[in-house]
Amino acid sequence: MSRLHWIELSAAGRIAISARPRADDWLETEIGEWKASGLNMVVSLLERDEVSELGLLREAELCRSSGIEFLSFPIPDRGVAENGADVLQIASSIASGIANGRSVAIHCRAGIGRSSMIAACALICSGIEANDALARIKAARGLTVPDTDEQRDWIMAFGKTYERQ
Repeated sequence: MSRLHWIELSAAGRIAISARPRADDWLETEIGEWKASGLNMVVSLLERDEVSELGLLREAELCRSSGIEFLSFPIPDRGVAENGADVLQIASSIASGIANGRSVAIHCRAGIGRSSMIAACALICSGIEANDALARIKAARGLTVPDTDEQRDWIMAFGKTYERQ
């Protein structure tokens, strides 16, 4: 199974980031293992071309048939989301789910850049400061996150905007 990197959080639920699941013939097994680990929601940040290229065309269908909510929120590889309001909506939904005891996994291609960005935004919506959110994700992932300075700057700007609301 693609490793789920669980982020330390005092909440009823849990949040993890991950690399994309294994594809094609292994995809059904992978999603079964996600279900067995207690996942209630998967958020994929892959773009449509990546989904096809990586053999993940059945991911949404298999998640849903396993009782796992599936959300697709495409962000360009090594890029940032174009619409902050859309990120606020999905990050708030993730934060609310975690507060209510749901287990959520967020994945992109490698589980470093885009997934860290959306996970950080969800943590910010959970009341955690942006730098602390990134430190928690780094500790869980075992790598410096996110991939790019642009992504880091985006998270910091999101955090400042969210604080003002």
